Formats: sequence, C-alpha cells, structure tokens
Amino acid sequence: MNVTVNSNLEAIADNWQLSKANFLDEARKELNLAQTIHITDCTLRDGEQQAGIAFSWQDKVAIARALDSLGIYEIEVGTPASSAEDEKAAREIVKMRPKVKISALARATKGDIDLLSDIGVWGANISLPIGDLQRQHKLKWDEQRYIDTCLELVAYARNKGLHVNFSPYDTTRADFEFLDRVLTAVKNSGNVDRVRLVDTVGSSNPIGIRYMVRRMKKILKDTPLEIHVHDDFGLALANTIAAVEAGADVISSTINGIGERCGNAATEEIVLTLQMLYGIDLGVDCSKLLETCNLVAELSGVPISQIKSIVGRNSFSHETGTVVAGVLEIPFTAEPYTPALVGQQRSFLIGKKSGKASIVMKLKELNLGEKTPEQLEKILEQVKIFSITNKRCLEDAEFRELVNTVH
Repeated sequence: MNVTVNSNLEAIADNWQLSKANFLDEARKELNLAQTIHITDCTLRDGEQQAGIAFSWQDKVAIARALDSLGIYEIEVGTPASSAEDEKAAREIVKMRPKVKISALARATKGDIDLLSDIGVWGANISLPIGDLQRQHKLKWDEQRYIDTCLELVAYARNKGLHVNFSPYDTTRADFEFLDRVLTAVKNSGNVDRVRLVDTVGSSNPIGIRYMVRRMKKILKDTPLEIHVHDDFGLALANTIAAVEAGADVISSTINGIGERCGNAATEEIVLTLQMLYGIDLGVDCSKLLETCNLVAELSGVPISQIKSIVGRNSFSHETGTVVAGVLEIPFTAEPYTPALVGQQRSFLIGKKSGKASIVMKLKELNLGEKTPEQLEKILEQVKIFSITNKRCLEDAEFRELVNTVH
C-alpha cells in the first residue's frame, strides 16, 4: 500500500485521542519512510515453528481465509517441502484463489524451489543463514561457496517465474563486510525482488536495526527490504517500527506474535501502531483483528494474555473507581481509541478498586433499581470484602446476589 500519512488529529478525534507530538514536523523530521509498505504475515510458517504448535492443513486454510479477509498483503504459508501436511495446506490455500499474495519458504535446494513452482505460489522465500555462527558451524561453508550458492538459487527461482525473496537469516549477527559482499552480488544479479533482514534470535536493539536497514538499503537501493524480528528481549515491535522508520518496505509478522521461542512481532500490534501512532494505513480491516486473533489462539492452543494489547480481555476493562468515573464521562480519559475499531467491547468490572460510580453504573446495567447513599456504602463495602477474600472481581450474578442482601 502506498504510504499516506494522516496527521489531521481533529478529523479522527471521534475514533482515537493520541499524543500530538507524534505528528509534529520536528518530531518526524528524521523518519525515512518507504513510499510503499506492506505486511507479509508468517503465522503459518514461523508462527507454527513455536514449540508445541502443530497446525493441520485445515487449520492453515482457516487462518489463511481469515488473513485474506483482514486485507493482509501477503501470507507466507509454510515450508511445503517439510511435510506432506504443509504441502497439502499450501496447495489448498492456492486453490482458494485469495486476494492476498501467497509465498512459501524454500530451503537452499532446487527441489524445494521446484515444489513451490509446482504448487503455484506467487513467491519463494529462499532461506540461507548468513550469521557467522550459523554459516561456519551449521553450514560449514566458506564465503565463496555461500555466495555462489545464493546466486545459483535466486537465478533458478527467477527462471521458475517466482517472486524471489532472498532471506539470509541471522542477518544481525553476520560479518558486516561479508553481508555487504553478498548483498552486492545478489543485487547485481538482477534475480532478487526482495531481501529479508532477519534478527533470528532477537539479538538487536532499535539502534542496531536502524543502522542495518540504512546500511543494507544503501546497497539494495530500489530493491525492497523486509524486516523479520524475534522477541527474545521483548523488543520485536520496537525493532520492527525502528526498521520502518529507517525505510524498510515490508514487515514480516505473526498473529498474536506467536513464533520460535519468545515469538515474533505481532501483526495486530504493527497494524494499529502504524495506523494510529504514525498515520500509516496498511489497508487492514482492524474490526476483524479480535476475531482473527481468537481463531489463531484456538487453533494454536496458545491463549491470549488478558493484558495483551489490542485483543486482550482487559484491553478495555475498567475497575478502579476514579478511572471508571472518567470513562463514564468521556472514554478517552482512560482509552487511546474506541474498542469497536478492533472488534472489542468496553467492560466495567466490580471489585476491590471500585468506587460509587461503578456501583451506580452496575445497578443501572442490571436493572437493580436506585439505592440510598447508605445502601451504596454498604454494597461498596461488601464488594471490596468479597473481592479481597476471593482475589477477583465479582460476576454479575454474584453482584446481584450481594445487592439483594443489603437493606
């Protein structure tokens, strides 16, 4: 999607209220945004690589349908050569003829590339480790063999009519001069459509990511650069946004941030961050985010934390008395954007931290009638005792029962 920045805060005030500093020219002067930014969602590939997750081909088709409905630009559907189930999933997803572009990962073999061509995917993500540890101790290849193999494989994939995405993974731990040589070689070959910058073990910080994006783009020039990071230090979103700020063209992410070890950057967080905090609309239907995230949670067996941003159960839940009083007056006192934008609903919890405004609101919601000031005090006192004793908030039925005991 071509990048258009919406900095008209008044026009969007009904939907969200954010820091005006985000859109000050002085604050944005160092941004180097690409003219076109896309998301390629790799839930079906790297997401499934999280230990303990095993998607059936039917699961993958269901998730692909949801991602297509969201308006994601590209889906990486897996590694078809790794199993018959993955191959079946890729074939079935291609048969769907989705609007989204379909890519898949190929290991460094022509056989993997042949299979992708036969399946009919749009793109091949050719994966070969470039980090010193991986290349020297896993591949046991010298530098020239690595370069020769890369050039041979990207040319082979291009001749098969595939969109070629070269993925020299563990990029952030590569020898920089060797990385420069590899990028120069593949760029000059004319057989690469995109290059993926991979922080395989989450070893970089935003400063390092910005540096690497700038360095790589000096060589790649108009060849798009994709960013793919891991969350080992909790920096996946920050590193992804840092890459975008420095000019990355494509973002690789997963729904709910699932993935190897600590996971990847979360697609839903990237979409909302770019749209609301940067004014960059990626064309995703945000109202379907909760539905999609819940589907992936169900099929992966990895539950969504209740405090997860955007789609967590507590994202728009309020208990503290002063907070609830403010929200009842104007929701933006305690929320950055309206819950409906992401398919959520606002809720008010009754518990230890509740105040009288919460009690009055809940009485009205449950049609329990008006109470005297004395009754309100007693109800509030009993609510706090219940919450402390049971270490949780009250369910509606429990609140109703409690109210009926106060006279």
